[in-house]
Amino acid sequence: MLSRRNDATPTIAGAALGSYVVNLSSAASLAFLVWDILITTDDEVDLIWPKPWSMAKFLYLHIRYMPVLVQIAITFVGTQISASFHYTTHDCYIWQIFQGVASVSIIVAVDIILILRVIALYKGHWAIKLSVGILFFTEIVCMGVGLALAIPGIQFGPNCSTTDIPQSLLIYGAGSLLFQITLFLLTAVRFGKAVRDGWGRVPLVEQIMRDGTWAFFLLAAVVIAQAGFYGLKNHAFAALLYGWLLTTFSFVGYRVLLNLQATSVRSSRHPSVPTISRLVYAPVAASLSDNTDRTAASETFDSQTAMKASECVEHC
Repeated sequence: MLSRRNDATPTIAGAALGSYVVNLSSAASLAFLVWDILITTDDEVDLIWPKPWSMAKFLYLHIRYMPVLVQIAITFVGTQISASFHYTTHDCYIWQIFQGVASVSIIVAVDIILILRVIALYKGHWAIKLSVGILFFTEIVCMGVGLALAIPGIQFGPNCSTTDIPQSLLIYGAGSLLFQITLFLLTAVRFGKAVRDGWGRVPLVEQIMRDGTWAFFLLAAVVIAQAGFYGLKNHAFAALLYGWLLTTFSFVGYRVLLNLQATSVRSSRHPSVPTISRLVYAPVAASLSDNTDRTAASETFDSQTAMKASECVEHC
């Protein structure tokens, strides 16, 4: 009987097939990302470039362009191009560390953008900020621990193609998935309250919920699918969706920011379309000047939530 490691180690033909398929998948993910960047360049020029430099603008540029650079770099690993470099096992580990750190930086940047949206919806409530902050830190720890435990146990074939990946790498994906579920539930709960209180139809609020929904399901699908490939007997397929993981997080991150900016601009250009400021500040100001019931006004429109959401859009 073969050992567990040998059972999981692909044959020469299996390793070659896995490497070939992974390379095709990586090329496809890079091509899609470059294509989507090109078709949204006009939006970036109009909506992002005029903004002053801020943390959100830096995160946007990092999310949008770092995955492209990383995917171009890893075309020199595990492909026919890499055959001429004669990588040692130590070199392969260095490449794996680079890929792990790069992916963590991209995921963390996207999560920060999603966190800002959630905090805006909850008007910066200290309990939400503290809870989300703790969960965010836990996610980072899980990803770091998963990488630290898995990378030393990765086995490499020719050209640094992977032939065996420890199951401990699943900790990496589990932390990210659980955090995405948490953010989605917080967004859904707040949107439900918005609908009940009468400001769920505000374009910016609708946009946050719409983006939060498709972003969650898209990210969750890719993370779960990638984790599934780790469980395959032929570990040469383990990295099949790594490129798509980078592409998906990049796509979600910059699309969410562009959509928020576009919604804000459209609302400001069409006075007939209700915006956060028109639906919140005007009714509240009128009610206060007329000495009407402040409680009724706050139940109809939550001005603090609107202010936080508007600040998020301005800084993003």
